[in-house]
Order: sequence, then structure tokens, then C-alpha cells
Amino acid sequence: MKQRIITGVFAGAVYLFLLWLGSLPFALFTALIAVISFLELAAMKKLRRTSTVIIIASVFVGLIVIGAVFETTSSLSAPSYFIRLLVGLSLVLLSATVLSKNRFQFEQASYVLFAVFYIGFSFYLLVHLRYQSLPLLLFVQIIIWATDSGAYFVGRKWGRHKLAQHISPNKTIEGSAGGILCAILCAIIFQSILQTALFPSWVFLLVISLLIAIAGQLGDLAESAVKRYFMVKDSGAILPGHGGLFDRFDSLIFVLPLLFLLGVID
Repeated sequence: MKQRIITGVFAGAVYLFLLWLGSLPFALFTALIAVISFLELAAMKKLRRTSTVIIIASVFVGLIVIGAVFETTSSLSAPSYFIRLLVGLSLVLLSATVLSKNRFQFEQASYVLFAVFYIGFSFYLLVHLRYQSLPLLLFVQIIIWATDSGAYFVGRKWGRHKLAQHISPNKTIEGSAGGILCAILCAIIFQSILQTALFPSWVFLLVISLLIAIAGQLGDLAESAVKRYFMVKDSGAILPGHGGLFDRFDSLIFVLPLLFLLGVID
């Protein structure tokens, strides 16, 4: 527990400092997190991180994330940029199945393509949202952290009924409810302290907070399902006491695409 707290405080401080700094430093930091998260997913699939295909795919992940910077400083069209990158990667992956004489198979190519899209696009949205609105990004991040913390402590003290035993045996319904209540409380406090309104009304604020809290837990469970499928405990070991970066950002990378679909992120 002590190591977990020390790692969490240090990593959180670095993340928040670069988040406050913004601009290119935060984009490069986010791209690095995205690439490492992708490599963790590749390792789960038993794909060598040093293989040519995975190295190329990692470059595409970085390009997708960094694209958020150039989108704000040029006439670059985000949809066109994404389509070209994904089409290009698709051609590279299909070519790899031929050049490797099918040692790199179509099923592996599909896995890599989805991983690049899911990881790359979610972290692209993180950088994009930083350019769009720092207060909104802080709000989203705080709600996710509040949900995680509330669920953990309430679950440990009062958790009795399993939430998804076949996927994550330690999570409970009581913990999930505690996480949601903690998220809503933090949302009210955050908006009360902030000088300007993030959303048109308090009702809208509470609805978005509820959706973030639920989606964040769903993202956590989705990552647990992936780990259960590949029979691994953690996605990596880069953060002592916490596991991998995919473990730490699983909620955020699920929440951000949802907010994009809802139009909260332009």
C-alpha cells in the first residue's frame, strides 16, 4: 500500500504539472503514455514489442495523438488525417501478412488495428480537450479519480455484493454506488469553486457526472475483461504498485470517446 501511494502521488504530480503546462510538452507526454499503453496491449497478445510491425504501429499511435497539436495550428482536417493514417496502417498490416508468409496473421493484424485506433484516438481526445478547455479536462479527470477512490474505499468497508465476479472479483455493487456518489459530490464542489459554468445547468452537470462515473467503471471492467481473457494480472509493471499505464488510464480512455459522441468534446 505504501509503495502504491508513493507511486500514485509522484506520477499524479508529474501528470498534473504537464497538464497545467499544456501545449507541446503535454502532447508529447501523452503520446508517450499512448505508445506504452499500446505496447502493453501488444504484449498481452504475445506480439513482440521489437517486431517491425509493432514498431510501425507504435509510430502510428504517436502520430494520431500528436495530430491534435497540428490540428490547432494548421488547416489540418482531423477526420481526413485519421482516415489517411488508419488506411495507411491497414495497408501496412495486410502487407505484413503477405511478407511474413502469414506468420503475422489477419487476426493479429485486426487486433493491432483496433488497439491503435482505441488507444490512439482516446489519447488524441485527451490532448484535444486540453487545447479546448483546461477546466473541462480537469473536471473529467477529477470525476474519474473520485469514482475510483470512492469505489475503492466504500467497497473495502461496506462491499458485500459482487458487481462482476466473472471479470473482476474484488469489485462490489456497494463500491460502485459509493464511487458514483463520490463523483457527484466532487462535481458539485468543483463547479462551486470554479468561476464560470462548465455546463448550461446544474442538471446537465449532474447528468454528465453520472455518465462519466458509470462509463469510467465500465472502462475499468472492460480492461479487466481483456486481462482476464489473456490471463494476466496487470497490463504492465511500469508503475510499482499500480501495474501498467493501460491499467491507470483504462477509465479515461473509455470516457473520452463517450464524451466525444455526446458532443461534450467538440
